[in-house]
Amino acid sequence: MYFREYFMKRAFFLFVVAMLYCNFLLAQEPEPDPNLLWTTEDYYNSFVIHPNGNIIASKGLAVTELNGNTGEIIREFPFYFEFYALSKDGKYLAGGIDSLILIDYETAEIVKTFDVAGSSRVVFMPDNERLLIKTSYEEPELQFCLYNYITDEKNFFGVGSDIGIWSFTISPDGRFLAIGGFIFNQAGENKTTLMLYDALTWQPIRNLATFDEDNEVRSIKFSPDSRLVGFGVYLSNLYIYNTETYQLFKHFPATGFGFITNDYVALGSGYAQPPVFNLVKLDNEQIIYSKNDFAGISEYNQVYNSMIVNHGVIYSFDFVKILTGASIEPEIPIQFTVEYLNNTLSIRNFVFGANSINCSITDIKGRVIRNMNLTTVMNEILIPIKLLSGTYFLHIKDGVNEYVSKFLVVE
Repeated sequence: MYFREYFMKRAFFLFVVAMLYCNFLLAQEPEPDPNLLWTTEDYYNSFVIHPNGNIIASKGLAVTELNGNTGEIIREFPFYFEFYALSKDGKYLAGGIDSLILIDYETAEIVKTFDVAGSSRVVFMPDNERLLIKTSYEEPELQFCLYNYITDEKNFFGVGSDIGIWSFTISPDGRFLAIGGFIFNQAGENKTTLMLYDALTWQPIRNLATFDEDNEVRSIKFSPDSRLVGFGVYLSNLYIYNTETYQLFKHFPATGFGFITNDYVALGSGYAQPPVFNLVKLDNEQIIYSKNDFAGISEYNQVYNSMIVNHGVIYSFDFVKILTGASIEPEIPIQFTVEYLNNTLSIRNFVFGANSINCSITDIKGRVIRNMNLTTVMNEILIPIKLLSGTYFLHIKDGVNEYVSKFLVVE
């Protein structure tokens, strides 16, 4: 009897110790991301990367320079910018609040004040001599000003009296002007338009796309080799076009993005639940790095071979480690297979946590084709639906998790 009570008490003691140990482990912080190099302590709303590898970041209207290798603050610039741009050679910053000014990067002194009315956005040309400025002149032929800040020569051009401009940028090779805007309609039903212009003649090359919805084009970026151009369209669409064929190359659901070299694109999906960040190989759409509860706008820091992401605070990730396979596994991988055949969408090989899931099918323009609630008690879910040939996205919400899978219709 004594030994039995002794072993029962000892077993109970070990059980309690084990439970406490498990609870201790569960209470620990998650393992740090081995790819993370540094983060800032402060929050920033935007940033650009200087050719020397440092980061020029804005916090409200204040502009700060960060060490690109450590994230430490180097200096605060003695001026305030509502918007700003950095010349390709890193010599100048341009921006302003009430007026547009040119700042010497080294001395932080004002070099020039521009006399262009109501400038609201500015981009440096690759020749490091000219600025392309979006004006607020009412005349349609004065929408843009090409300003040579060496000679003070100004040239104006426009893109049409019925076109409003959300965003624009110049390709790294100086050949293209990409514009995201909207087409005015007297009835108030404006349309979103994505356009490509010749940056030598300032003549239109191609209207890449026009959407019935009036959605803001929040960002436009070219790949480093200028072969691709991406348009980030509100609410959560990224359209990437080939600048040689003018054809749609890729479409992703993303609220923020950035080309990381010519071969990869970083996608932040801030409206997913939970938010998710993916680094995707462009040729085959392979996800090589994934992070949940995370999103943001990304840029590649060539000096330090790092990926910079603004997710409130700024993060720097080791791009070499990610490419060599040292990254963490996706926290919530896609847990199902999707196939469209004979006017039926099939979902199988799934492992969902709930007995009922919410599904929606959207087309490449982001329009919802069908929204439905489905049960997961069977081994395969069949959705009869007739779709035209094209690219579609299946959105599945399983409890707090949300998945997106792309599928093609070739019938």
